Amino acid sequence: MREARLNPALMSRRSAIILISGLMAAVIFLVDGFVDLGLLARIAKPIPVLCMALWLSLLPDKGRFQWAVIVGLLLSAAGDIFLGGSTFLIGLVSFLLAHIAYTTAFIQDCRRPAIFLAILAYSYGALMFTFLLIEGQLGDMTIPVLFYVLVICTMLWRAAARMGAPGVAMMTGLAGLLGAAFFTISDSLLSINMFVQPLPLERLLVMLTYWAGQIGFSLAAAWQEETE
Repeated sequence: MREARLNPALMSRRSAIILISGLMAAVIFLVDGFVDLGLLARIAKPIPVLCMALWLSLLPDKGRFQWAVIVGLLLSAAGDIFLGGSTFLIGLVSFLLAHIAYTTAFIQDCRRPAIFLAILAYSYGALMFTFLLIEGQLGDMTIPVLFYVLVICTMLWRAAARMGAPGVAMMTGLAGLLGAAFFTISDSLLSINMFVQPLPLERLLVMLTYWAGQIGFSLAAAWQEETE
């Protein structure tokens, strides 16, 4: 079992370049919400998550947990590209597969049932889906959205189950849970904005919580201990 820690590469020049690149791309995309930057913003949108995937891929001692998170980040970047307009369903499927990848990561070091946490996660999903169904206009997206809600709730449940589980370090458990919570909040806000009513500062709120979620997953992978 390797010690859970922040890899020294985090403070290296290479990591600093990756961090700055991701931050610059994030700023460009957020500014586009106020000033139309056109193609530049579309190019910038997936870069922050791609930078996280690159940073993780450069860390030593990667196991199945880390590779599953990297796959999830890459699928999320694909979702960033396709989620919107005529390719919305492709983007939704990309994020759905990303959540499956994150769930796969979380069961690598913890498989306890945590039934109460499952009830909490799926109850939130049921309430959110019911709200969208009653107040929103899901139309042909009803079944895809329902399936997506089930998958993200499963991911949230498995992230929560790791907290305090035997063999799971506190920091990786906390980072994973916060990542799942922020991602769930981001998707909830996006769903309300798309299917119920426009939200003020929607891009800012959705993207900041989304990136916070991805950072949580990335740190969970960096701090995770390999189980025997």
